[in-house]
Amino acid sequence: MGKRNKNKKGKGKKRNNPNMTNPPSFLWMDNGEMHGLFPGERPSPEQVEMMTRKYQENIRKSPLWDEMVKEYGKEKAEELLKECRVKID
Repeated sequence: MGKRNKNKKGKGKKRNNPNMTNPPSFLWMDNGEMHGLFPGERPSPEQVEMMTRKYQENIRKSPLWDEMVKEYGKEKAEELLKECRVKID
């Protein structure tokens, strides 16, 4: 390696460790409930309500909803769906 190449080596832009700039998120299941830890600010009550509505809409569009209606009937499935809420502790 010539002198010119030695001087250029190691002078590239240093990259930040992505794990340091974006702290990790964690998801896990416990007793049939999904839990998660996410970095950032606590969501407002309005944001939590919006997340709950989206979560319930996604369940309605999934095959799970059809199974719930088939097994419990439409009325009971609706009651169960209302229990599926986003909860911030």
